[in-house]
Amino acid sequence: MSQVSTVSLPGRGFDAFLFDMDGTILTSIKSAERVWGIWAAAHGLDVQKFLPTIHGKRSEDTVRAQNLPGIDPVVEAQRITLAEINDVDGIDAITGVADFLASLPAGRWAIVTSAPRRLAAARIA
Repeated sequence: MSQVSTVSLPGRGFDAFLFDMDGTILTSIKSAERVWGIWAAAHGLDVQKFLPTIHGKRSEDTVRAQNLPGIDPVVEAQRITLAEINDVDGIDAITGVADFLASLPAGRWAIVTSAPRRLAAARIA
């Protein structure tokens, strides 16, 4: 059995770290709000009231919560995700995050997010 090394902070030891993606290692608010704003306007929603509701949720859940007649939340979520994948303008790494992550032991940290894997990969790239 191999020995597991830990990263130590004063008074604490950790075997691994989990980081949220948005607001922790990068910010994608400009892109997300741009895409969702277009979607909301196209569906007659009040964009200013709607945008604060999108963060930290799956696209499908956000669409479903609007109760729009004739809208398939799964299909709409796929369209929105594709639009977000193609809109990477304004996605920025949080200052110092690359050096910080590089300082952690390989294989001992991961990113957790409500974003679909393809979207997360596009934003991290």
